[in-house]
Amino acid sequence: MKKFNFNEIESSFYSIEQDGVRSFMIIGDYILLIDSGRGGNNLLSQVRNYSDKPIKIVYTHADGDHTGDAHDFNDRYMHPSEFEYYYSKSSNPVPMNALWEGEVVKIKDFRFEVISIPGHTPGSIALLDRKKRILIGGDSLQPGPIYMFGPGRNFHAFKASMIKLQKYLSEFDYIYASHHQLKVTSSIISLLLKGAENMIAGKVEGEPEPRFEGKAKLYETNGVSFFAK
Repeated sequence: MKKFNFNEIESSFYSIEQDGVRSFMIIGDYILLIDSGRGGNNLLSQVRNYSDKPIKIVYTHADGDHTGDAHDFNDRYMHPSEFEYYYSKSSNPVPMNALWEGEVVKIKDFRFEVISIPGHTPGSIALLDRKKRILIGGDSLQPGPIYMFGPGRNFHAFKASMIKLQKYLSEFDYIYASHHQLKVTSSIISLLLKGAENMIAGKVEGEPEPRFEGKAKLYETNGVSFFAK
């Protein structure tokens, strides 16, 4: 397991990189972590190199590469629609507090509104800061490949979430993603919507992906990509 690397985006706002997965940290009157990576390298002790303030962690979704070492943190939040997915998938689940759509997470000069965006997982969320004009989108909002096979994944829900986000497009300019490129423009939402529509309509030919041993293929369409059956 690779160690965590902390990169400052702006004052007191960091991306945390670990083996292809990205989390985020903001330091204010407390520490806000957004996801906790794959785990295995004591994220808590590395966060403590920056501050000894209380820690609150918000999970964008419950895939194992985002909830690693959750047991090391006491103040944990997740959308309730994700609870069943999390408790059924995690090998070491811990209790989670509810974080509902419309709630606002405030820290320093950030003010994140929670937006429910199911599809990649049932309780995936995005975090919108209108003043800073940014959105943190977990795995759902990136060029891909986005994992869309296995229990809990649903292209119809994903499409509905992209339609939902269309009404927010005037509220943000950039998305911070959890994989691949750190920062993408809001135009990715329209590309993902069209990509989901093409997948639902069966318009995309998949290429075999050997590492999934026949369980999924790589589908590329409209400038985005998915791993799907």
